Order: sequence, then C-alpha cells, then structure tokens
Amino acid sequence: MIIINNKKRLIIIIFLILIALILFSITKIYERKLSNKEIQTINNYEPFKKAKNFKQENSERYIRYYEKNKNLDYEEIVTHVNIGLDYGFYNYITNSDISKNNLILVNKFLKLNKNYVPKNLEEINSKYFINGNKNVRLLKKEAKEAFEKLSNDSIKNNTPVYGQSAYRGYEKQEILYNKAKNEYGQSIADSDTAREGHSEHQTGLSIDVSSNKQGNMLTFDRTSSFYWMQNNAHKYGFILRYPKGKEHITGYTYESWHYRYVGKKIAKDMYNNYSNLTFDEYYYKFIEKKGYKS
Repeated sequence: MIIINNKKRLIIIIFLILIALILFSITKIYERKLSNKEIQTINNYEPFKKAKNFKQENSERYIRYYEKNKNLDYEEIVTHVNIGLDYGFYNYITNSDISKNNLILVNKFLKLNKNYVPKNLEEINSKYFINGNKNVRLLKKEAKEAFEKLSNDSIKNNTPVYGQSAYRGYEKQEILYNKAKNEYGQSIADSDTAREGHSEHQTGLSIDVSSNKQGNMLTFDRTSSFYWMQNNAHKYGFILRYPKGKEHITGYTYESWHYRYVGKKIAKDMYNNYSNLTFDEYYYKFIEKKGYKS
C-alpha cells in the first residue's frame, strides 16, 4: 500500500513538473514575441528620427499618420503631425507661444487668449491705407514701419499696395466669425474666417492689402501690385500667409491679400530657400525647437 502511494506521488510530481515546464516554455515564447514586437516598433520609428524636428512623444502618431499618407516622405509626416494635421483642424488646441514675439504662430491648433493684446501697436499712416477703415489700421511698431516703407516704395513703382485691414482683437474676430457662420454655415466660415483667438490679425503682425484706395483685396491677385508683392514683400519682412495649393496645411482658402510680418531674416530665407513651405511648416521645421525669438 505504501509502495503504491509512493508511485502515485511520484507520478503526480512528474506531472506537475511537466506542467511547469510547459507553462515556462509558453511564457518564454510570449516574452520573445513581445520583445520582437517592441524591436519592430522601435525600428518603425527610425526613419522618422532622421527628421530634424522629430519629437519622441509623437512617435506613435507619426506611424499612424504614415499608414494613411504613404505618398508623403518621412520629414513631411513629422512636420504634418507636429502641426497637428493628424487630429484635424480645431480638434487639438493649445496656446500659442507668445514668447516667440514676431515669429509667433497662430493657426487652427494654436490660439491666443481673449485678453491678449500685442504691445506697441501703432496706427498706419492714412497715406498707406485705403479710405476709411480707421479702426483696423494698427500694427505692431516694427511691422507698421516695415509696411509703410513697403507701401511707399510700391507707390513709387506704380504698383501701389495699401493696407485694408490690420489688427483685430478677439471680440471683433468673434463677431466676424459668427456673422460668417450664420450667413454661410460653419464649414464655409471655417474655410475663410478664423475663429476667435485663432486669427493672425490679433497678433498685430498681419495685414490684408489692396491695390487701390477703394479697397479691392478679393481681386488683389489680378493686379500688377500682387506681382510686385510676390517679388518684393520678403525684402520688407513680409510673407504671403495662405498660399494657393496649401489649403490642406493652413485650413484656409487661398488669400492673395493676406500678408504676415516675420522680419527680413526669416522672410528672405523662406523666399530664397523654402518658397514651397507655409509659415506653419517652416515654424515646426526651423523655429519651434531652435528656440527662435524675434
């Protein structure tokens, strides 16, 4: 009887050992699979890391965005995701970095608060502005002086460029947006009118222009003044903010009349070396991580 019990006990022990070995093997196989998966994930990040503006915290977003946009190169993927395009316009909003001063970026992902009013706003001389519109003639001092020189030189060249609308505060923009939304619906309003806090006009660095004193900004690109601006705006520190063919980046329809002051250094660099980029793209490639301030 004792011998039989010992045999049973031995069989049970052997059985338990076999079970333990099987479980140990399964665990090791699973761990190996996890390790391979982690290695594969890390390898998937490698092409994106070559981009100068790569952000480790956005790694998984780069991969997901790439899966849907394989026509783009890795650097474009990184820049688009850093802008926020993988979320969609107005779906992931943070505050603009106002410490960037003249290089501040305001768009459908970055906003200014209700109380933000730029310092050193000055009124543009009426000589360089369309008739009327006195309440939207302000620009930051540096931008204002640059625009007056630009306008003066354009007038001398018989390709006049006049300001039509410059600084607009948060509440004024809110009124404009709601009016557009009520008249045309939200989709159309969002394509050509910024929501409150998201307008570049609130920075005091943007200006809409015309080629005559009556105001013709909506047809500005049909004038010789527009072609003069294409070739000369950068010399005064201005860039075309919403170019044709870049609506998927900016979220706005092409605006031949909307110019943004970024200073001569950046404007000339964009004109000479990066004419294919919007300010959004340029900002995330060269300004954000480098700690540029102007």
